[in-house]
This record gives sequence, C-alpha cells and structure tokens, in this order.
Amino acid sequence: MTGRRRLALLGAVLAAVLAVVWTVVVPDEAVGADGVRAVALRWGHPVSWAALSVLGLLVAADAPGWSRRLAGGVALTAYAGFVAALVL
Repeated sequence: MTGRRRLALLGAVLAAVLAVVWTVVVPDEAVGADGVRAVALRWGHPVSWAALSVLGLLVAADAPGWSRRLAGGVALTAYAGFVAALVL
C-alpha cells in the first residue's frame, strides 16, 4: 500500500470518528433554532465530516475524479450551510 493510500485511509478514519462525535455533540445554537437553520446547525457539521470520510475512502480506492469531486462538494456545501446558519 502506498503512502498516499495510507494517509487517505487514516484521514477517512479520523473524519468518521469526528462525524460520530458531532452527531452526539449538538451545538447550543441548534436547540433554540427551527426550520432549515435547525437542520443546518444540527446536521451540517456531522454530514461534512462524513462526506470527508467518504472522500478519504474514494482517494484510497483511487476512485474516479467525479466521485471525489462529488464527495468534496457535499462536504463543502454541508459545512458552508452549517457556518451560515451559525452566523445568521
């Protein structure tokens, strides 16, 4: 196994752990929020980490570029939604 694949797998495992952590840890701002803002605050962070974990697995598997871009786009979109809901 190449160093790049090992690093991608390590990143995938770490991102999966963080996805689980942020599924359990709910930001205080999510408690008082409602609607789309509540969903973004509650699930934006864990979804972004889960997508980063998938991205790491895709890199390790040498998956096609479109699938990597899709996973990265999901991670970026979820995190941007989380941050936007946090500051609004």
